[in-house]
Amino acid sequence: MPKFTVDEELAALVERLAKPKPFENLSFNDALKRLLQQHITPKKVDEELEQLLAESMALAKKEPKKVQSPSPQKWAASVPDLKSKEGLSTWKAICSLLKIETGGDSARRKLKNWVKANRPTWPPVPELKS
Repeated sequence: MPKFTVDEELAALVERLAKPKPFENLSFNDALKRLLQQHITPKKVDEELEQLLAESMALAKKEPKKVQSPSPQKWAASVPDLKSKEGLSTWKAICSLLKIETGGDSARRKLKNWVKANRPTWPPVPELKS
């Protein structure tokens, strides 16, 4: 969380404008919140929040979405040597069964290259769909 340096004059002004009751002990944060609540109308806040929300949603729509990996179970079921094997629910599990070292790389990509080189008769490992 960011921290801000506040001058003593500004802190005193905020405290004075927040109008604390006699002997009321307010932190700077509480005094600033009170001051902002007194000077910002709810309608204006709602409009600003709506605008911020709209901007945020527009950014979210612009950002590329993560591409979902093809189904390893579906592919394994299409391979005669693998369809009877249990627990092949991830690309990593398939690689482990076939003793393919992934070394931190994409298991699906490593499997794809291994199939091309070692089992050309097997169905190709599916590509990511954009």
